[in-house]
Amino acid sequence: SICLLQHLPQVAADRGVELDLASLYIGGCSLSNHWANVLRDGEKGFRPYLLGRNRFGKYMQGKANVCEALRMEKWDIVTVQQASHESWKPETYHPYGDRLIAKIRELAPQARIYVQETWSYTPWDKRLAEWGLSQEEMYGRLHGAYAGFAQRYGIAIIPFGTAVQTWRRLLPVKYTENSFGGDVVGGGKQDERDNFKRDVNGKWVPNCDVFHLGRRGEYFQALVWAAKLFDAAVKELDYKPDYVTDDEAKLMKEIAGEVR
Repeated sequence: SICLLQHLPQVAADRGVELDLASLYIGGCSLSNHWANVLRDGEKGFRPYLLGRNRFGKYMQGKANVCEALRMEKWDIVTVQQASHESWKPETYHPYGDRLIAKIRELAPQARIYVQETWSYTPWDKRLAEWGLSQEEMYGRLHGAYAGFAQRYGIAIIPFGTAVQTWRRLLPVKYTENSFGGDVVGGGKQDERDNFKRDVNGKWVPNCDVFHLGRRGEYFQALVWAAKLFDAAVKELDYKPDYVTDDEAKLMKEIAGEVR
């Protein structure tokens, strides 16, 4: 997840861990598409992923393919995830996820493999209605799908989708006609007052992203990853960006330390 490049190194450094962190990114890339890209390994000039890397505090960016990235270093950890729009459908994890796990074990046998549990969408995302799912139902289905996939291969889950759902329940998040109600999902990088606008009929409509993490969510994600991957005591963490309040950070740290 490319958004981790900003906060995870700083969270880890606060807990005494130095990271060499790399991310391969194609927006909305499913396990089936990842596998299709693996099959083109060695094809001249085929480097379809944005490669972001934060190597011990130094950021760099380039292009790469899956196998090249796996061979780049002797990674301690490799993570995978399903595209969020397919995450709630267990049948989409096979056979391509199976093949991807096998390829990781072939090219990075020393690495521990984790799967990140992605999150359910905000009610503003029209796909929920198209799928006939509520936010809670999407979460329940993706939670079960990730659990089944992880159990099949004996790999651990980074339970970020569960952390988001816990945040929504405990805050609690209260959506209104022109607000995400405190959710860590949805919203752009701009002032929250610009997230919604009125259409020609006077109805409030989103003027921003409605299913990716907002900037507070990106910090929350780093806390959950650090707690899971490094067993970091995030409750004692000092690092916090200015746009996260003390109360928000406190709740995020509590959730990150408890979800497993």
